[in-house]
Amino acid sequence: MPKTRPFFGRRGTLRTVYLAAAATSAVAAALPHDATTRLVKPTLMPLLAASSDLFATRRSRAGVVDTPRGAAGNSTPGDSETIAAKNPVDTALLLGGLAFGCLGDVILMGKDSRSDDLSVRASNLNKGAAAFAVNQFAYHALLTKQGTRPVKKHIALRIPAVLGGVLLASWKNKGALPAAAGYGTALAATSVLAEDHSPQAALGGNLFVASDGLILARLTMLKNMSRPDALVDGAVMATYVVAQMLLVDAIVQGMVGK
Repeated sequence: MPKTRPFFGRRGTLRTVYLAAAATSAVAAALPHDATTRLVKPTLMPLLAASSDLFATRRSRAGVVDTPRGAAGNSTPGDSETIAAKNPVDTALLLGGLAFGCLGDVILMGKDSRSDDLSVRASNLNKGAAAFAVNQFAYHALLTKQGTRPVKKHIALRIPAVLGGVLLASWKNKGALPAAAGYGTALAATSVLAEDHSPQAALGGNLFVASDGLILARLTMLKNMSRPDALVDGAVMATYVVAQMLLVDAIVQGMVGK
């Protein structure tokens, strides 16, 4: 009997839906097509959470649909248990962090993000960064619980990126300093901890830093709604959706290994 594709998990149907929504959001940002962005972007973090292995059983994580209750098969009692059920506190922390990430997405796609007034755009960025900071704090807690620790050489490598963002904001748009300094530091901390976790998490953390660096570059160096501005916005979304996916998948995998 042929295997049927599972619904939840990285091998499941929902992950394909997330990847399609992520690609659509990146293309919409690059065009730009704000109506599509407003429709698709708020679905990204809920889809990512639902398509992670949190809610997948052991069988579905192996790419096999769960055996219906009472049906014959080789399943064992542990095959139907999900990672979320085994790790309720960590699951709540991860989902809470992603909820604030979703809030940040909604804030950053608001009308103020298209304002010709740089101070208005900077204020909007700061509000979005505040929401995303909670997302990063959740990652800090989860990565630390899984045994990661800051390493001096990894910290040293992130200092130029944070200082560069602060200097750029100080030079071009002082209103963005809270995001550049405060959120930039929180994001760098995620990258440092992720570097000590796994190659997958490390790549996710570094892509997150790159994505937010591009956001600051757009605000301070590019003309609003110009062609380069739109293309960079597309790059922001492309790196962001991959970064979030890599971090979430690595953290969920870490829950299995605890």
